[in-house]
Amino acid sequence: SAERWLDRSEEAGVVNDVVIYSSVIDACGKAGDAERALRVYRRMQANGIKPHIVALAALARPFAYRGDWIKVESIATEMDAMGVKTNEYFVYAQLLSYAVSRPRQPDRAEECFRRAMSTGLQGNDYVANALSRAVGRTRSEELMQELCNGRQFIPSAAAPGARHSGLFPKSGRLDRPDLPRRRIAPQRGEAAGRGAGQ
Repeated sequence: SAERWLDRSEEAGVVNDVVIYSSVIDACGKAGDAERALRVYRRMQANGIKPHIVALAALARPFAYRGDWIKVESIATEMDAMGVKTNEYFVYAQLLSYAVSRPRQPDRAEECFRRAMSTGLQGNDYVANALSRAVGRTRSEELMQELCNGRQFIPSAAAPGARHSGLFPKSGRLDRPDLPRRRIAPQRGEAAGRGAGQ
């Protein structure tokens, strides 16, 4: 397994790169093994290696898929304490955790989205879809109009690094393949009309 390979690499003294640990965390996340991903993350920290946002987003993802928003929030808090700036991958994971939890957490999702937009985040349609699932289509459209001037997010395939990151689901779905994708941003003409009326 990826973790056994990491064991051998550490024993040989050749593991001192965040990219190596991040890759193992990502592999654990793709296998749905959130606890193992967390264990590798703690090993990385114990070896004095500071995580970057890609590693943190990969760590958050398996917890998000099972709706463990408490854990995802704790990772976000730790990330803030380290001074690591969020990105669209982490915001997607956090919104997803609110969307698939039972019960859903729409208020937390809205707060998360507001905070992300205040940082100038360049989102994408996965972020928009996760927001829609978490707060509902109508409210997500209102938030997009309020915080994004109704603009459409860039397609996920065009997001920087999205094609190679593996942090977004290949199917374009959120937590299950039977869930439809949704585009929630108002049309340009509609957005312009609302803006003119304000």
